[in-house]
Amino acid sequence: MKTFRALFLTILLPILACPQGHLPEMLATEAQFLSAAQQEIKSAFLEYLAPDSILFRPQAVSGREYWTGRPDASIETLIRKTIYADIDANGLLGYTTGNWRQFKKGKSESDAAYGQYVTIWEKRPDGKFRASLDIVTTHEMAYFKETDEVGRVDKSTDMNKRGWSPADASMDFLRRSMSSARLGGAYRKYAAKDIRLLVERQVPILGKKRVVVEMNRYVSTDFPANVRLLQSTDMAYTWNPCKFTNNSDEGFESGNCLQIWKLRNKKWWIVLGVYAKFANDRPPVLRTPLQRAGEN
Repeated sequence: MKTFRALFLTILLPILACPQGHLPEMLATEAQFLSAAQQEIKSAFLEYLAPDSILFRPQAVSGREYWTGRPDASIETLIRKTIYADIDANGLLGYTTGNWRQFKKGKSESDAAYGQYVTIWEKRPDGKFRASLDIVTTHEMAYFKETDEVGRVDKSTDMNKRGWSPADASMDFLRRSMSSARLGGAYRKYAAKDIRLLVERQVPILGKKRVVVEMNRYVSTDFPANVRLLQSTDMAYTWNPCKFTNNSDEGFESGNCLQIWKLRNKKWWIVLGVYAKFANDRPPVLRTPLQRAGEN
């Protein structure tokens, strides 16, 4: 039997009053980071990444080690626009998401790379917010919108006084994605109505109904050997390597999967998901029964 190894990092912290008052502080930190990144990308990441931060290039790597080893990136400009943000009930764990584009300084933006990003922010022992995880997806320029909604916050809070854990929900989500219910069925059970899903080469998928339909074509082929989970009161996130197929003999896709969970009315719901595919995988190609018969 395959041995499953999971890495669970759970933080249970004192609940502070007026948690939403911490959101402007987190957004101000991101604004400072975004301003610095427009001037010099490398130094901005090195200043605002936490010492134990994680990036995906495409495998999970140490964020600070990655940027320390990178050549100077002063010839490029990174522009990000925050369109949604939320923070947990105690003001210590939150996330931001939005659009990004990157291009060489002095060059036409028509040659820019475009996509979506998610940054996990944690308040560190020194009282400053730092990015502990940053993940991106890419898509065509046509999907990039300057007029997306401004950053806002989920005003529903659940203080988790009964100690409900997202661990069981996340494990059941992974198991369901491998069953006949497929990934769409897993999201049908755990996706919040206002879920936002980011998938490589696609426009953001908004709302539970659309997410279930879009993800119905995927089924997980492997239960991940490693899963990272971090929880702080009513918010948590999980990330793990993931591998999907439409049909076992018709190709596969693999990448990194991130789910951000929020406790609402005593149940954990996925409010944001990311599927960042590895570019070198062969995408599934659906074949007709006649085509398959001709190969035999």
